[in-house]
Amino acid sequence: MRLGITFLLILVSAFGCSTQKVEESKVVVVPHARIETKGSGIAVRKFTVVPNSNEVKKILDNFGDALLDANVAERLESEGMFVRIIDAVDLPAITTSLGDSREERYDWHGQIIKWRDILQRKMPSSGMLVTAGGVSHFVDHGYLTLLARGWQIAMENGDHFYLQLLPVWHVPADRGLVPGRDVSPSESRVFSDLMVECLLEDSKALLIVSQMEPATQTTGPFDEGPAGVRLGEALMGGPVETPILTFMLFEAHVGVSRDDQ
Repeated sequence: MRLGITFLLILVSAFGCSTQKVEESKVVVVPHARIETKGSGIAVRKFTVVPNSNEVKKILDNFGDALLDANVAERLESEGMFVRIIDAVDLPAITTSLGDSREERYDWHGQIIKWRDILQRKMPSSGMLVTAGGVSHFVDHGYLTLLARGWQIAMENGDHFYLQLLPVWHVPADRGLVPGRDVSPSESRVFSDLMVECLLEDSKALLIVSQMEPATQTTGPFDEGPAGVRLGEALMGGPVETPILTFMLFEAHVGVSRDDQ
């Protein structure tokens, strides 16, 4: 399903992002029912769970299916991100099995024709040691960003929502990122080996869970500095002082209409 990685990298490097308005809302707890919205598109939820179990992967494996590309799933897991394709209605059961959920952010994006930053984290000026692909990078500027795009497509077995997710690090040109302006960042790296592609039926969802634990403190004659933070954990908010699970859910709404957002 990989669609021309060279062309993809050119698009990402230009950062021609969508400028359409995103509808945002916050709720205190995770809803126990699918949130209905008008139009076709993708709804994104982000929330945290205070874990009551260390068997996160084992519990997640009881729900839904793995990505079709097992190699990508394995690489994502090594970077601190468990990924599953689930029935959206199973979300309450998953969160209850893992712990107590906290405040949730809900964004309605509709169909995303151009790359859009779904999640973005500014790197602290004090710096952070981020590991990706087994290589450590000391990052003290720029942004870690999760880009997304997706749209409804017709197939022989019915309409589906095609979704792509891609993590990147970039330093915007002119110290400011203006969505929609085709200006290449002054510095950037595209983690193309972690790109997610999937087809979602209506009411299906792509779930990303990052399990974050406090860094282990060590004592000894040598100060090796702070431990590295895996790319997925850094993107999701790590490092942390207490154990936490961060959830991102990409829920497909298919077949209501074909209006491009």
